[in-house]
Amino acid sequence: MKCKNCGFEVPNNSKVCPQCRAKLSGGKFPTWAIVLLIFVVIGAMTIPIIGIVAALTIPTLVAETDSAKNRAQYKKSLATLNQDLLMSEAMNDKTYSRADDVVNIAIKGSLSGSKDIPNGIIFADGSAIKYEKTGNPCKKTAPSNPSANNACAIITIDTNGFDTPPNKRVEKASGKGVNDQFRVLLYSTTVIPEPGTVEDELIQNARSSY
Repeated sequence: MKCKNCGFEVPNNSKVCPQCRAKLSGGKFPTWAIVLLIFVVIGAMTIPIIGIVAALTIPTLVAETDSAKNRAQYKKSLATLNQDLLMSEAMNDKTYSRADDVVNIAIKGSLSGSKDIPNGIIFADGSAIKYEKTGNPCKKTAPSNPSANNACAIITIDTNGFDTPPNKRVEKASGKGVNDQFRVLLYSTTVIPEPGTVEDELIQNARSSY
């Protein structure tokens, strides 16, 4: 090995040139090579970690996004139904006491771009409703204790349509689940959630945020 400073031939293991006393590299890796090696090792360790974190977090983020979308669509559909009933009452100057008439005349008559399905409607935005009659006449206004026992029908709102899964009723108002169906009560001039249900909690939470 030669000294880079003076060219003197020195033993391979020498740390100092005996001729000019200059420090010798001794065959060590240059600093840039060590830094590069460190980056390569860190990169090899980081990529799997990023993959694991992504695999754990992305499904959760997607589920939370879908859940928020479903809750927002439920509130929009409920508002649409009530607007349709109010518009029908104003235009026709009358209300209906049969659930079939409330849905098929009052609600459908005020909608645009909707499609009929058995016992229900598909809205223009892809959400849909189906109704199940209770046998009660439709009261013009909801009583002080609205429930399935005094409504004229139970309406199921499916925020993405009945042909698209999961087709399950919402269970939590926290947004942890992505279920897409909500049940509400039908009266002659209003559609409201039953007090104490998840559907009611979602509406109450929305009101308190204003």
